[in-house]
Amino acid sequence: MDRIRIISVLSALLLSVAASAQCVVDVSTVENDVLAQYLDDSEYDTADYSYTNMSKYVPERSGICDKPRPVVFRWDNSPLWKEVRLEIYDMSSMNGPVALYTVPTSTGACYVYNLIPGRSYGYLLLGKNFSSSFPLEEGAFFVKGRRRMIRAPYVTNIRDFGGLRTEDGRMLRYGRLYRGAALDHIRGGERSPIITPDGIEVFRNMLHIGAEIDLRSRKELLLTDDNPDNDMNNSMLGPDVEYYHLNIPDFGGVKSSHIYGKPIAQIVDCLRRGKNVYLHCAAGADRAGMLSFLLAAMAGVSENDLARDYEITSLAHGGSARHARNALGAYNYAPAVDYLKTNFQGRTFAEKVQNYLMLKHDVTREQIETLQRILVE
Repeated sequence: MDRIRIISVLSALLLSVAASAQCVVDVSTVENDVLAQYLDDSEYDTADYSYTNMSKYVPERSGICDKPRPVVFRWDNSPLWKEVRLEIYDMSSMNGPVALYTVPTSTGACYVYNLIPGRSYGYLLLGKNFSSSFPLEEGAFFVKGRRRMIRAPYVTNIRDFGGLRTEDGRMLRYGRLYRGAALDHIRGGERSPIITPDGIEVFRNMLHIGAEIDLRSRKELLLTDDNPDNDMNNSMLGPDVEYYHLNIPDFGGVKSSHIYGKPIAQIVDCLRRGKNVYLHCAAGADRAGMLSFLLAAMAGVSENDLARDYEITSLAHGGSARHARNALGAYNYAPAVDYLKTNFQGRTFAEKVQNYLMLKHDVTREQIETLQRILVE
């Protein structure tokens, strides 16, 4: 009887602890304050490329405005539990947790990054000691926001194509195509990783990247014909992630012919085969910026959202801006738009870009329709 009574008391105590977990979820928006203010302030007149609103939002230093705001979970501390395990589930699929976190109970909080705006999630909070775990609380929450910036330690300017609005009022699907900066860099004549194991975890297990498209030059990658050991054949994300080196020269000016067809064909093929794609150059700004602009326009994204997405890169680089409305050499955005509008047929800007890609870069109508079918919802 004593043993039964003790077990009953402990069970009641555990249930009491579970009931008093009082997990509070702070999920006001996943957009950081600067990004949110910029998006509120940048509904541009697409007939007037003489101004930009980005100048007042460019940060003084890099790496502080290109990250998402976390969803914050807070709970009451309990001495009965060594750790707390937080499981996050996507309510639209329920195929298992999309994120798992284990932290000391004493921290009283967990910061969850990279969730998808406009989506409902469930959570399960479990207390863990040395030999067992016990559910403390479960619930659901809705993620607010318009653009999905990605946080992966030391890699900058990462964002999802999802959330961009199309000319006919739809939007691009989250979770398939991403753009950003390189995962490695050159130091002392050798290539070394930028991405950390935690960052690799984000790319592999949260973004589920299956293919990497690298737009950098052979010189940037230290690729030489007389040193094959220095050639890059694998992604920094692991040997099972497909890697394609598809150099775009001269920073991707749209007047240069025959340079976009191959990366576009490869991206469309990867997406068609179910591979989520990460495309990048060095900083994810100019070459990746112009290819991203063409891909999004090819999918039907509105002219205003194309310009805003191009400018958002400015939030990643302190003191410098990529404006959609000022001169920046070969990758000058406004003259590129004017060139496409002036020289190619189409009822909409998207159709003009599609015709440009078909005429100048051998992109096919099938590739355009495949990209739209995969990305537009």
